[in-house]
Amino acid sequence: MSLVRSTRPARIAACTALALAAGTLLSATPATAADGRPAPSAAAGHRPAFELPRAAGRSVTTYAGTRAKPRLDLDGDGWGDWVWRGVHGFCGTYLTGDGSSRPTDFTIHHDTLETVRDVIAVGNVGGSSRPELLTLSFDGRLSLHPTTTKGAGAPTWSGYGWQVYNRVVGAGDLNRDGHPDLLARTPSGEMWLYKGTGRLTGQPFATRTKVGNGWDAYDQLVGTGDLDGDGVADLVARTLAGNLFVYKGTGSAATPFRARTRVGPGWNAYNQLTAVDDVDGDGRADMLARAFNGKVYWYLSTGGGRFAPRREAATGWEGAEFFFGSGITPNLGKHSIQARGTDGKLYEYVGKTNGAFFPKDATRYAPLAASSKLTYAAGLDAFNWGTPLETKADGTVSIPYPSTARPTTGLPAGTRLVSGPGDLTGDGRGDLLSRDSAGRLWLHPGTGSRDVFKAPVKVGNGWDAYDALVGGGDVTGDGRADLVARKGGTLYLFRGTGSAAVPFAKRSTIGTGWSAYGQLASPGDLTGDGRADLVARDGSGRLWRYPATGHTGTATFAPRALVGGGWNVYTGVY
Repeated sequence: MSLVRSTRPARIAACTALALAAGTLLSATPATAADGRPAPSAAAGHRPAFELPRAAGRSVTTYAGTRAKPRLDLDGDGWGDWVWRGVHGFCGTYLTGDGSSRPTDFTIHHDTLETVRDVIAVGNVGGSSRPELLTLSFDGRLSLHPTTTKGAGAPTWSGYGWQVYNRVVGAGDLNRDGHPDLLARTPSGEMWLYKGTGRLTGQPFATRTKVGNGWDAYDQLVGTGDLDGDGVADLVARTLAGNLFVYKGTGSAATPFRARTRVGPGWNAYNQLTAVDDVDGDGRADMLARAFNGKVYWYLSTGGGRFAPRREAATGWEGAEFFFGSGITPNLGKHSIQARGTDGKLYEYVGKTNGAFFPKDATRYAPLAASSKLTYAAGLDAFNWGTPLETKADGTVSIPYPSTARPTTGLPAGTRLVSGPGDLTGDGRGDLLSRDSAGRLWLHPGTGSRDVFKAPVKVGNGWDAYDALVGGGDVTGDGRADLVARKGGTLYLFRGTGSAAVPFAKRSTIGTGWSAYGQLASPGDLTGDGRADLVARDGSGRLWRYPATGHTGTATFAPRALVGGGWNVYTGVY
């Protein structure tokens, strides 16, 4: 069974609310956003059940005094619940206290258009009977929300500037003061601690304190809660090579972790590791691990940084973008591609997290003229999907809405767009790249509105040597948008720096032989690990997937895998 294929109109205020009947998500009537954004059609499906590793009705009072309180106990029954977001944008939760799994919808205040980049299970910040959630927006706004079993309400606090971090982690109580804390990591690997204050307004988290360097060695960071029952929260970290380490908490804010302990290798078999607190009632926090094929496994803690052999929890979860509490760096901007028919119509293929696509959806964008060029840009606005931009023969650029195309503002006449890789300037807003007739590359900083841009910034000369410039998000997993370029069959990576003045580091060579492909495109994250992947169409119409690995150089992408044939029915894939 596969995770429900909902539709992104589920995020739109004008759309009918999603409903559950006997575990089945009912189809909603296709809708269009208030701003005219096209909406693909809905489809019914099934939400896979979880097999819980405990007997139904098992009492939590048996473990009083040793079992830490769960951080996401939405119904107040003493057992932790968990919540996920699907790749189409809807959220759902499992309330697990009776030993079974009851899937229900979960909504986040004003997240009707998936404006939230990440959702962080922070714990009980204010000491009430219900936990809070943190949401991180694309523009770097961190907000604290009260919760019910149905969702997260209006924020009681918001702070800005958090886009300087590529991971914000709900760490649990690290200093034994009874308040949950936060950890935040920069792309350069600095780790900062924000101690909880117990307030829901004003200043829920104290001024940051630096607690270490070198944390960029890990591609996943999971605030697990208390793994060994000593009353102090712990942390799990995974390297790109798949080695898993446990950092046991000390109880001291000055030095919150002891030296790391190696759990073992092979953990790169999973695209997401997720904290779920104590699911079996033994007083120790446990973990979920999702494989690339959508299977989910329990890892039950046995203490001392060790886990029992894995147990299968569920199958069919390749449609979940992330679980709340997951250790990945959230991908920004889009997780789909646009295919252009011979009649100019656009079709969207939304990616799963197993490297495949859902069936195509016909978009409601107006057909493009044969002479027009298409750019499918990432992260131009506050929505986690791409924006198609049409460049017409006369050099004007607009969004091809079906009624009246909306022209862009701030792009000089005759602009030749080549890519929309996401945020290149570090402000949390997606940007565009163009190339003029002299081969100069220009950066057009975004404003957070998909059709308004700031004055262009010159990147450099000689970019006419490249016959393909492709960007769809963060290839390396450091939280910054990158660019892939092809020249004479050789593929290069231009790693993003987050600086408008110098947006790219020196190029590195990915490999040769790429002239075999007529077209390259980036769907964003196709494999659920938070990194943007690449697809390539060959002369016979076969589409190939190249998963990003987090490495650079010749190891930037893993060996190719076939997505499918028949893609030559389209004039272009973007």
